[in-house]
Amino acid sequence: MLEKFGGNDRDDRNLRDRNLTDTDRQRLVRERMEAHGIGEDEALRLVLNEEQLAVGKREVEAGEVGVRKHVETEHVHQNVPLRHDEVEVERRPITDGYTAAGTGATIGQGEDIRIPLHAEEAVVEKRVVPKEELVVRKREVVETENVDATLRRERAEVDRDTTHLRDDRLDDDRPGRV
Repeated sequence: MLEKFGGNDRDDRNLRDRNLTDTDRQRLVRERMEAHGIGEDEALRLVLNEEQLAVGKREVEAGEVGVRKHVETEHVHQNVPLRHDEVEVERRPITDGYTAAGTGATIGQGEDIRIPLHAEEAVVEKRVVPKEELVVRKREVVETENVDATLRRERAEVDRDTTHLRDDRLDDDRPGRV
């Protein structure tokens, strides 16, 4: 496109255009534009684009949490005091004149004494009692994540077809940049 309207490489242009006046240069550009069907009041446009970062979000399944119960066993040892009856037999000599003849008892006839004995024994009973309660819910947490990207932009280089400019620096102070 630059060649179409009289533009060319800066080094070649400088060598050839040193002898042209501003009026000659303007006339040359106007003639070339008219030769391609572009009038003086018409302008050519070049759109410069750039990339912009657009970060969005989407919801994805991040996993699953399961809560379940399992049974653990524990062997416990507990001391329990238990009572029981024991028989105690005491032998005493009769010294107060009480005689066997005075009781009317005969030898060999069964005089038995029965004393019931009692004992406590441990009775183990297991009961299920509630100990604690788990309340399971989810909550939303917001974290900040840094997203890095490389963005591109288009720049235009303008080769000026004039020698009267001492410096081709434009708005951004870089040679040949717009």
